[in-house]
Amino acid sequence: MQANKWQFLAAVAGLMVSLNAGAQETGGGFGSPGRIVISADASASLGYATYGNSDAGFFTLEPSADYFIKQNLSVGTALRIRALFGDADATAIGLNVRGGYNIPIGDRVSVWPKLGLSLNLGDEELLPLGNVLPTDSTLVFDAYAPFLFHLGSNFFVGGGPRLELGIGDDVGVVFGVFTTVGGHF
Repeated sequence: MQANKWQFLAAVAGLMVSLNAGAQETGGGFGSPGRIVISADASASLGYATYGNSDAGFFTLEPSADYFIKQNLSVGTALRIRALFGDADATAIGLNVRGGYNIPIGDRVSVWPKLGLSLNLGDEELLPLGNVLPTDSTLVFDAYAPFLFHLGSNFFVGGGPRLELGIGDDVGVVFGVFTTVGGHF
């Protein structure tokens, strides 16, 4: 009976050491393998704009999730929800797939360039920029390079240049500075 007790304790200790080693392997800071990042790119924005003879308010929300498959190498997706209201009511939804690479600059700063491809579906005006993307479904190439400021062990804010290029006939280009906020675990 005593031998079984020691065998059981040895097995539990071995299991605890294995679990601890696995946790350390996926632990670490931003960009470590196994990290999941939840963020809002071009975060929830609410605004009002005038274009020519029409006025429009707009709302954009882009929640996203990324996973680091190797050190600093990520794959992810984002859901784009956009709505225009006023003289030109329109709604759109899109799905983005992307890959990125985190480049640490210091202890609390990094740049995380990402390249993606989106399929946007919706009414004629998909962006609050007045007929920039005039078709009901649009394929969009996206390049975004936010500088991240890691304010805590699992929280960051950032911003940087973003380029969106519609692929196909009669589509436009959007270039601007966008923001992001998120966390990782």
